[in-house]
Amino acid sequence: MKNNQALTMYPLFFDPIYKKAEMKKIDGKDCICYQEDFWGTKVEEDGSVTFTMEAPKAETVEVSGFGGTLGTEKIALEKQANGLFSKNVKGILPGFHYHRWFVDGVQVTNPHAPFAYGCFGANNFFEMPREGQDFWYLKDVPHGDVQIHSYVSTQNDHIKKCYVYLPPSYRENIDQKYPVMYIQHGVGEDETSWLWNGKLNFIMDNLIAEGKCKGMIVVMCSGYAFRDDEEAVFFPGDFGRELTEDVIPYMEHTFRVKKGRMHRAMAGLSLGSAQATQIVSRFQNLFGHLGVFSGVRDEETERILAQFAEYPMQTVLMTAGKGEKDLDKKQKIYTDQFEKLGAAGGQRSYEGYHEWHVWRESFRDFASLVFQKEEPEDGSEPVFPYEERKLSKEQLDRQTFAEHMLMSDPIHKGLIHAFDEKGRPCGRYREEHPGAEVTDGKTGTARFYLRADGAHDVELNLWGMKSYPMEEGEDGWWTAEVTGIEKGFHYYNYIVNSANTVDCNAPVGYGGFQAVNYLEMPEEDFEEYRIRQVPHGTVHYEYYKSNSTGRTKLCYVYTPAGYEEHLEKRYPVLYLQHGGGENEVGWIWQGKLANIADNLIAKGQMKEMIVVMNTGYAFPENGEYHHSMSAFLQELPESCVPYIDSRYRTIADKDYRALAGLSMGGMQTQRIVFTYPELFGWAGIFSGGLVIRDDEVDYTEVLLNPEAFRKQFHMLFVACGKQEWSYESTVKNEKEVLAAGVPIEVFEGYGYHDWTFWRHCLNAFLRKLF
Repeated sequence: MKNNQALTMYPLFFDPIYKKAEMKKIDGKDCICYQEDFWGTKVEEDGSVTFTMEAPKAETVEVSGFGGTLGTEKIALEKQANGLFSKNVKGILPGFHYHRWFVDGVQVTNPHAPFAYGCFGANNFFEMPREGQDFWYLKDVPHGDVQIHSYVSTQNDHIKKCYVYLPPSYRENIDQKYPVMYIQHGVGEDETSWLWNGKLNFIMDNLIAEGKCKGMIVVMCSGYAFRDDEEAVFFPGDFGRELTEDVIPYMEHTFRVKKGRMHRAMAGLSLGSAQATQIVSRFQNLFGHLGVFSGVRDEETERILAQFAEYPMQTVLMTAGKGEKDLDKKQKIYTDQFEKLGAAGGQRSYEGYHEWHVWRESFRDFASLVFQKEEPEDGSEPVFPYEERKLSKEQLDRQTFAEHMLMSDPIHKGLIHAFDEKGRPCGRYREEHPGAEVTDGKTGTARFYLRADGAHDVELNLWGMKSYPMEEGEDGWWTAEVTGIEKGFHYYNYIVNSANTVDCNAPVGYGGFQAVNYLEMPEEDFEEYRIRQVPHGTVHYEYYKSNSTGRTKLCYVYTPAGYEEHLEKRYPVLYLQHGGGENEVGWIWQGKLANIADNLIAKGQMKEMIVVMNTGYAFPENGEYHHSMSAFLQELPESCVPYIDSRYRTIADKDYRALAGLSMGGMQTQRIVFTYPELFGWAGIFSGGLVIRDDEVDYTEVLLNPEAFRKQFHMLFVACGKQEWSYESTVKNEKEVLAAGVPIEVFEGYGYHDWTFWRHCLNAFLRKLF
């Protein structure tokens, strides 16, 4: 864990812990404690890699790469006595390595290894560092602001999300305008890829800190613009029109951008490089810089060259991996011509094949080249009109139930590889099963699909219900239909030949200390958690240093719509925590915090506020931390709260600061607000019990004293579902507190210990807060 955190981070968990919770005796009492769990894939200090998977009844477990630097040769793991298969492998070359797992020959994914979106699904990967290369590491430099934004595509009437990087100076220099780079992913990947696989924000942070590139805005979109009425060939719909008619107008409406083609760059890798070249050739009046990574397009490139006199390019950089056969030679034919015409860039090659470590170096070099000349804004360029078209509730609901951390607008496609007569890619896209489909909401019926070609035993494990045997169908697809699933949110996973795995095609989250699939059975009478076309707040990525562990923490921060426009306004803050076995992504993707807040604010049923969502684990090396709640009890108030107050326009006063959480997060909430009464005047405990006194604490002076309670709290909100195991004990303590005349807010009702109930808790809590 002493490696740079950029080596171990992944979308589902920024600073993974590889632990699990177990009961243990402490001073003769049963306590929940953290125990070490295995890493699915771990890069050791000596540069070797240890692969581990649990498959107690399997005969063989193997692992292999997808090709490229890692190769495709299968590595056989050795069976251990505890049901694990494991092997330490030396000699793996540096790079970003997707890899596959095979249990008795059946391809699966490992829920205990890092995940990213690639090859049209959630796939495992690991990072092997290259000695002396750290340009993409997480460093102690000022960090830019990464934001998640939504826009409507006029190509297919879908809500699309894009990630936007703003340089560190953007927030401070409120009158400064910035150039913009639009950068695209490759086929099979999506809008998350440049951020999480490419480490684009860290590369930008480091380049800017070293004075090696200009401050700029970078926009990362999903390049899929499929329409229902067309069969796409290579290009997934007309993303060029989506970019120019939807994305650029949204960006220029929302951010302080410089006008004119010399302040606008287009780049991409693989498919994205083809899209970038095609878009620049079609819209030469819009772009003065082009980055082509691992690709080349003859016709479009020649069109750009032919019109160079009218539309000169300031930068054209083409790059390739040294293992990409003769691609560098094809690129150099064109870059030589561009250089003769005066465009900076040329052709560059890097160690590797068609893979992410090549594209990171490509981006580093391109970002260092663009926008170097001081150019005036183009005052003659027209203003891009921006008006969001209205979508049906049916479409918004479909996207609400399908979106997940790894892909906000899932496409469920595969690629049929093909080439035209000139050797150019012209593959077509085939439809894939979406993983799970709700077939009858009234009876709670859903059909589940998993590709497990050659498996002899496949089970669906629907958490909170039971395991269901699946039947083998055509082309290696296994299916099961389940009826009686209750309304709301449900985790599930699969057992293939005794190995725990997840479906690459279905939504993936982090729960139960592992990657896990989930299904939404719609709640017809719960409107607030669904995507609606109301003013949207913004979700930000924020990095701060933990005083407890010395490690960098990622927290998600929600700011309400209008935060960037009303610069004189200050806001109250809610710190909102997840439960045990989950992490910082939970409240955004499983809990639908942003949707709920957007909708309540739009209806005037909630105060505008900032919401901060943290990972609630902090394990100092010295081992001094609470056995079940960790050193986060000190980290949040002593590290995170001061950081947020320094970065955002908060009202830094306990009367405008709240803390709430579910399960473990509810327990942490109660402990923190009583330990730091000067910081928090509002609190919410969702399914975390209500402690009046126990072996560790005694809160009777406040909880049984109305006068003392009113001095400390504006509100203490306590929620518990009637189907939860802790319901009776929670109600007993609530009654004791209420009988003492202490006005706590009680929220009860039908509900289990799950996200379905916690969304309702949040909906009720936010209406009362501040």
